[in-house]
Amino acid sequence: MIALNILAVSIGIGLFFTLLLTQTMGLAAGGLVVPGYMALQLTNPLNIAVTIVAALITYFIVRLIASYVIIYGRRQTIIMILTGYLIAGVLDVFLGSMITWIDLDMIGDGADGEAKIATLESSMLMSVMETDIVGYIIPGLIAIWFDRQGVLQTLCGLAVTAVLVRLALIVLMPEALQVYEAQQQFSIPGW
Repeated sequence: MIALNILAVSIGIGLFFTLLLTQTMGLAAGGLVVPGYMALQLTNPLNIAVTIVAALITYFIVRLIASYVIIYGRRQTIIMILTGYLIAGVLDVFLGSMITWIDLDMIGDGADGEAKIATLESSMLMSVMETDIVGYIIPGLIAIWFDRQGVLQTLCGLAVTAVLVRLALIVLMPEALQVYEAQQQFSIPGW
């Protein structure tokens, strides 16, 4: 049996559904490769939320810059992707420093240290610590489409195509999807 890279297959299926959505409804899904990446992250809603927040911050920063400087065409595309990259990096550093701060905060004397370790084991805190940006250029690609067609339209198109890609992956290659999710589940954040 041929071992297929699930990310490559996911992106390919995402391209198909993006084309289908664009031709039937006139909506773009936030970039050509974005639905494939998002489909693999649907079980990690915090990752998707952080990525969309990074895209919104990118969109508003570039809109603010555009009120002072003429930005259009390739220049706008490059600035959106670069700003999204920087915002994703800042959020990644912030989330990483939060893990370090929590680790340092756990050091304590006696019962105080034990209480802080108990709070660390809460499921919400653990899920926040495991949160990551979906991709460094993905927020910029989404922000480009926020600017081109609107925030709500882009988010709706992205949601529809990501779910369709995920369903296609479940039908076409369920074992590979399970292996991918198991690898993601057991990966240590920051390694």
